[in-house]
Amino acid sequence: MTRPIQLDNDNYRYLEDGDYCYHFLEYTAGGGFKISQGNQQILNLKKRPSSSENELYYKRKAIEFWGDLLSAELNLTASALNSTFMPMPCSKPIGHQDYDDRMLKVLRRMARNTPQLDIRELLLQDRARTSQHEGERLSPEQIASYMSVNQAALVLPIKENLVVVDDVITMGASFKAAKILIERAGIRTQVVGLFLTKTIWPPSELDDWLAAL
Repeated sequence: MTRPIQLDNDNYRYLEDGDYCYHFLEYTAGGGFKISQGNQQILNLKKRPSSSENELYYKRKAIEFWGDLLSAELNLTASALNSTFMPMPCSKPIGHQDYDDRMLKVLRRMARNTPQLDIRELLLQDRARTSQHEGERLSPEQIASYMSVNQAALVLPIKENLVVVDDVITMGASFKAAKILIERAGIRTQVVGLFLTKTIWPPSELDDWLAAL
């Protein structure tokens, strides 16, 4: 079983003491597909929508994997029914050739046997930007400047907990950007971060040398 594990906020530049964030598996930066199940399933999940049909087959299988994992491990009962689940939008807006609603699809897969779950696209990507793992890492304020709150998703009140669901956490910038926009919109609720994986880095020769001192 892979229960969600609470993150140590001290290890993440943009997380604060009052943030509650959790992850399931680990993603090793630069590790490739074979190093772990977390790497394999994240790299497949992140395949571009413009990829070959063969690659998109593995993307669909990754969506099923993560959705089934969330469904099995979150115990979709009373606490989940008191929560609104929000997929973190990708770095490209709707209509862009690389627009990817993978996190929404993961949540819909998660909820396939619990249709009463509250899933909403609360944030929208307004302009294309380079994704965090492909270029210079943006600050939370910079990331927030590319997004807006989807007012159509606020017709009904947000539930007791708002769960921001994303694929990978490295420093917490995207989660913090989401919180900035949520707070500016006047949404008063407990915001929780739920990540499929957390980034880890493989040991280096320098680490071995320091450990030997």
